Amino acid sequence: MKDSKGQYACRDCVQAKQRSKQAPTGETSKAAPALAQVDAPAADVGLGMDKFLGDVQVADANPCPKCGNARAAGAVVCMQCGFDSASGKAMTTKVGKDKPKRERRAPRMSSGKIYIVIALSMLVLLSGLAMTSVEGAGIALLVTVLWNLVAYAYMVGSAFRDDDKFWGLLGVLFWLPLAGQFCWLAFVLYYCTIGSQRGVRKVNYWASWLALMIALVSLAVQNPELFATAEP
Repeated sequence: MKDSKGQYACRDCVQAKQRSKQAPTGETSKAAPALAQVDAPAADVGLGMDKFLGDVQVADANPCPKCGNARAAGAVVCMQCGFDSASGKAMTTKVGKDKPKRERRAPRMSSGKIYIVIALSMLVLLSGLAMTSVEGAGIALLVTVLWNLVAYAYMVGSAFRDDDKFWGLLGVLFWLPLAGQFCWLAFVLYYCTIGSQRGVRKVNYWASWLALMIALVSLAVQNPELFATAEP
């Protein structure tokens, strides 16, 4: 048993002392030996158990309706079985176990690296296709032209997104006669190489440009008649 100060005492000893106080004079002598055994060690330890045993209340006055074990006065929940008198249900605890995290066998590739791998793969495949035959060179040339236009549009969009509006405007004005060629050249040589901070899109653009050049050279080598100038 525990009192309000947090001190503990034997429940049987408390009950024995209370019975000795309530019993007639003739029965007091029977409980005296038991109390003498409790009081003597308590005085030696210096806990003042005589006063404590006189003030503490018997916990059996509030037994648990489920298991019958003693509860403190006014207690609602039994510390033995967990029965809650207010709800009429026994409270239980559940020990949760953390699921072990699976370790990655290999680091995942970021999206930027994936785009670079795709661009380089297209460069190799289209270059190989252009070298197989005239038809293959024509198909590779068509694909690389479309790829180059899309990559150029991505670079212009990146300029506006990165608040480089001046360079974005130069990239848009490539269609102007005469002046558009200078705008395009300045945009490609500076912004697509140094000015832009988007390395992935720069690699994609220059990979498309290189694939276009390889397709043109392959087509010119395999079919020189297409690029021959007419004699006067």
